[in-house]
Amino acid sequence: MYKIIWNRDSFERLESRLSKEFDCIVTTDPNEVPKDKVGIIVSEDNVEQIKKILELMALEKRTVILETTEGWVQLDALEMMYLESFGDEIYMHTTHESQRIRQPLYQLEEILNPYGFVRIGKSFIVNMNKIRYIRTGFNAKLDLELTDGTHLEVSRSFVNQFKNALGIRNKEE
Repeated sequence: MYKIIWNRDSFERLESRLSKEFDCIVTTDPNEVPKDKVGIIVSEDNVEQIKKILELMALEKRTVILETTEGWVQLDALEMMYLESFGDEIYMHTTHESQRIRQPLYQLEEILNPYGFVRIGKSFIVNMNKIRYIRTGFNAKLDLELTDGTHLEVSRSFVNQFKNALGIRNKEE
């Protein structure tokens, strides 16, 4: 038997998914786990599920750590609107501020992909959860309006990838 212990307050979103997708037992028994914790018990026969459960828990936490010019910053991935690059300078934009990030855009794309971010151009990665409107633009490009009113353009070479990520492919494509 293996136990995973997690904070009770952030567990509610996970509980229904765990019971549907995994063969495990969820407990709040004070003999098994501390008072403010939740235990997830997995039998030795299902030990391969532990990695999947931990990955699900990490995604649910939605926290990413990025290197800035002043050190490291820990952010909720859902607070980020988009990232853009100007040559070697990468900027991360939230609804409240912009910060310079020291990691290259291709690494950020890989880190943020599980949280609903998609590349829309050579210099932009956008949080799909922050898109309010998608409009067709000139030359087969798309115009995105974000929830804060910012407009970004999906370049032609990234339109198909963007549509695939959103699941909005045309029948003839």
